[in-house]
Amino acid sequence: MSVLGARMALIASTLTALYPARAVTRSFQSFEQRKREDLLKGIFTIVSRGEGGYANYNGREAMDGRHKVLIIGQIVLAENKTPAEVEDAEFTMVEEIKAFVRALPPALCSLVMTGFEQSGQLLHPYGGITIEMEMDGS
Repeated sequence: MSVLGARMALIASTLTALYPARAVTRSFQSFEQRKREDLLKGIFTIVSRGEGGYANYNGREAMDGRHKVLIIGQIVLAENKTPAEVEDAEFTMVEEIKAFVRALPPALCSLVMTGFEQSGQLLHPYGGITIEMEMDGS
């Protein structure tokens, strides 16, 4: 496995250990493709968005860059829940990732959360978040 692939696997396994009630995967699927029971408990999907910003000086070509990572959260609530309740469920998922980055294992110590976006209540009864992260590259 590549260094980047091993890093992504470590992020996924660490999240799985921290939040066993959530589904954690490295394979993105649309809401329609997901199992309802997984959506009810909430899903974190870890995807790579690439790497860049390399030093590129003599002897360090394509090194010392930044690896961009997204954690995509997906959840569904019962139809009788309000859009505000869906938003609160999204906030809970965001807070879980904030807690994750405050307690990283040494191999992931450079992983930082740079921001997040959420559904804006537009997907009710579904909820979705996208958390942007970066870490030192390979």
